[in-house]
Amino acid sequence: MTLKNNSAIAGIGFSDFGMVYGKSHMRLTLDASKAAIEDSGLNKDDIDGVIAVMPAVMGEQHGWATRVAAHLGLTPKVSFTADMGGATCIGMIQTAALYINAGMASAVLVCFGNQNNPQGQLMQLMGSSYAFPYGDIGAIPFMGHIASVQMEHEGITQDHYGEIAATFRKHAGKNPNAQKQKPFTIEDHNNSRFVAEPLRLFDCCLVTDGGGAIIVTSRERAKDLKNKSVIIQGAGQEHGADMIEPHARPKSTLAGSMAANSAFEMAGCDRKDIDAAMIYDGFTPLVVHCLAAFGFAQRGEVGPYLASGALRMDGALPTNTHGGLLSEGHLFGFGHVAEATRQIRGTADGRQLDKTDLIFVNGFGGAPHEAPPTLSYSTLILSPDA
Repeated sequence: MTLKNNSAIAGIGFSDFGMVYGKSHMRLTLDASKAAIEDSGLNKDDIDGVIAVMPAVMGEQHGWATRVAAHLGLTPKVSFTADMGGATCIGMIQTAALYINAGMASAVLVCFGNQNNPQGQLMQLMGSSYAFPYGDIGAIPFMGHIASVQMEHEGITQDHYGEIAATFRKHAGKNPNAQKQKPFTIEDHNNSRFVAEPLRLFDCCLVTDGGGAIIVTSRERAKDLKNKSVIIQGAGQEHGADMIEPHARPKSTLAGSMAANSAFEMAGCDRKDIDAAMIYDGFTPLVVHCLAAFGFAQRGEVGPYLASGALRMDGALPTNTHGGLLSEGHLFGFGHVAEATRQIRGTADGRQLDKTDLIFVNGFGGAPHEAPPTLSYSTLILSPDA
């Protein structure tokens, strides 16, 4: 059975987020989960599946999803703890839909919580033994390398990165929950300090404490709930290392392209049919990469596409209308799915788009800075119920 038209997002919820002190990973997860259940209109006892992100800075946490369920007073039929980095949120929604379509669950809670400043705990610096001696620790230096490649081989300039960052900040100005709302210009971006040249401060996403949650159920059940149904029309997932060697292989074999193609094929639509996109924007060079990988612009033509204002509210592809990871906050991709849900429901307030028949959402994760490098892409195409 295909996922198309059979599953729906019925609820979204968040904890406080930003720089949050005095709340644990678990507390943030529970706050978001309760909010999502309330938003869905379901009773707590209706939830019979729980999928949770394993907290990234807490080391190995066995049975985290089951522990979340226990704190909520749930005894789920299915429970799963997941980790694909920034691809996890959408990957968990896909898994929830598979559970529902298989008859293993009827309503699944998908959730996460992240606290970057837990008392008495030091975060680890992650880096492979091959890269560490050169100072290549974590995602920021890696994205600096990607930016260098894009500027050298694809004609991308600092102004193009600035267009992405300034556009998403302008969108965040219409989102009262965004961490950063003060607008800045492309010139301001270009004057921000280097963090890993040519990568600048405003090219990097925010550090965010907080939790997010989503309720997934069947399309038929969602029709009887209080909110407008948001239907999963297409889904895709691929894993590889294509960002490391994008010029060495045909585009058709790249993991990002394959993940997008799977979603478009399932949904029965193409790029020109998409009304808005929520692109995983941990860094501005990642947005450049994704636009080409997913086929919204051809490789080598992303710069002019950005310069045309394509990602703005009135552009060809309104993108990250909530501000994205760059300005709303790094909520593991939950913010992207929630914004797509709001846009389809018609509840995005001052940033509501006129047409939201099809919205593309993606996640991106893995460990591209490790050896061997790995990347994970997850994609969804969402629509209102007919």
